[in-house]
Amino acid sequence: MPEGHGADLSRASVMIDLGRYRDAARLLATVLAGSPASSRGWCLLSRAHLGDGNAPEAVAAAARASALDPADDWPFRLVSTALIGMGQTADAVRAAQEARKLAPHFWRSHVCLAQAATADGQHDLAAQAAETALSLAPDVADIHVTAGKAALSRGDLAAARAWQESALAIEPTHSGAINELGRISLRSRDAAAAAGHFLHAARTSPGTGVFGRNTELALSRVALRLATSVALIAAEAACLILALLTGNVPLVVLFAILLVAVATRASLEIRRLPPEGRRHLRRLISARRAQLGRSLGAATIGRATARSRGQGHAQTTQAGNEAARG
Repeated sequence: MPEGHGADLSRASVMIDLGRYRDAARLLATVLAGSPASSRGWCLLSRAHLGDGNAPEAVAAAARASALDPADDWPFRLVSTALIGMGQTADAVRAAQEARKLAPHFWRSHVCLAQAATADGQHDLAAQAAETALSLAPDVADIHVTAGKAALSRGDLAAARAWQESALAIEPTHSGAINELGRISLRSRDAAAAAGHFLHAARTSPGTGVFGRNTELALSRVALRLATSVALIAAEAACLILALLTGNVPLVVLFAILLVAVATRASLEIRRLPPEGRRHLRRLISARRAQLGRSLGAATIGRATARSRGQGHAQTTQAGNEAARG
């Protein structure tokens, strides 16, 4: 390898860790043009493509690395991860199994297999691979996160939560574990708690797009629940007024209790969100109101245009009839 290229590879690795995937890919393209036999360089390029969402390019770069160093497990782990993103989970399992054969005593190869097996729905294999990884490196937070994902995929929410909490006990700022707690909360139908976890993950790892998308999803569910609560409050208020007008005391008491209960639940739902979550929720609701207004406006204009065209057509037909008569 030419002098200086080793330092460039280290720089590219740091860029990837910082999320600067395209900058890293450009630097690596220059390095590999001068050192095409660098297996590490092709693996780093595969990582950069993975980070940028280019799974096919990641597979191609990893294949180049594997051809240069067939005994290295890293290219197979990269291929497995890329194939998961492409939805080719069975092939991802096979690539991960090859990585495990090449590096049976390296915890990352077992984590890779656990992730691929989880994606492919092979729950027993995923649990076994995660257990092996834990026996090799029990204090690595990533392994606990992977074990938690495997538990969540088989529907064991309690175990999934315990694994993520143990990961955070090892590494309190592990954004992946925090995000997983949000996913578990969503599965538990606790959208407010989920939004709090996703926002926390986003603060811990700024610039990670999935955390923002997960936050949007959770807040959308909170907004839907609030909209339902508002509709119930309006209906119960109408019933309460009707009961008051008719003098039906038992119904007055019943609807008053229901009204307070629903209003209290809606208030608690909002208060459970962190301040940042409340701000996001207000912006989301405002944006949806504006979108609804635009949609209604467009529909109104469309109907008016259709009526105008209909009237114009009627007038033209009438004129034609008159001309035929003359």
